[in-house]
Amino acid sequence: MKKLALAIFTTTALAALTFGSQAQQVNVSGCAEKGVESGCVVLKDKDQLYNITHASPKPVPGTYGTVTGTVSGDADICQQGTLLKAAEWKPDPEKKCDNSQ
Repeated sequence: MKKLALAIFTTTALAALTFGSQAQQVNVSGCAEKGVESGCVVLKDKDQLYNITHASPKPVPGTYGTVTGTVSGDADICQQGTLLKAAEWKPDPEKKCDNSQ
């Protein structure tokens, strides 16, 4: 009985942790870049890489902007960076990206 109670507690705790991380809202800025997979777009802010492929409007690689979105633990074909969903992309034409990479 104790093992069953521990298993239920562990499952419930993991579910709560997963749900909490999925609801995290982020606001990050930087240069949109092509991802490794075709059609994927990523953005690096400080030391964190974000998958912003699903942002609207679709970010154009090589442009600077800010994306606001929700962290998702969902699987994605891009397989690169922290996936953001329900994301909004706002390009900033005043800032330029270093396209020499």
